[in-house]
Amino acid sequence: MTGVAVVDTNLLVLLVVGAASPDYIAKHKRLEEYTADDFDLLGLIIADFSEIVVLPHILAETSSLCRQIDNPARNRIQTAFKMLIATTPELPIPSSLGLEREEFDELGLTDALILHFCSMELNGISPTLITSDSRLANRAFSFGYSAIDYRREFQARF
Repeated sequence: MTGVAVVDTNLLVLLVVGAASPDYIAKHKRLEEYTADDFDLLGLIIADFSEIVVLPHILAETSSLCRQIDNPARNRIQTAFKMLIATTPELPIPSSLGLEREEFDELGLTDALILHFCSMELNGISPTLITSDSRLANRAFSFGYSAIDYRREFQARF
């Protein structure tokens, strides 16, 4: 697969924590439902895309969640998070565009902005959402957006 993908918050936390050390996944309270195998699988999924793009709102949520572990793990995770920010293109989307979407009330600002992003085309290509949030994935599917529901498509198999 080629194209652009956006990774939702929970999976981005998995990616960052696993990049710091796959051993931290089992220790991180926000990743109780994931394993090091999930981290490896997510890496394979992401590798199918030519580019991953992040949104500022996803980064803010990810930053907050990644820090929910004690040191020294937190310091290593912060280093991995800094590397992700430094090497991944960030697309700023004004919050006001999220407010204009009907999903804002049900899903919140970040998810409304993710759906707005999925409605866009980058160099003629619509982005793909990679998420473990089935409600968000279902909403994306209902609009005909490209999405991968990690829980439905992958986690149940392993």
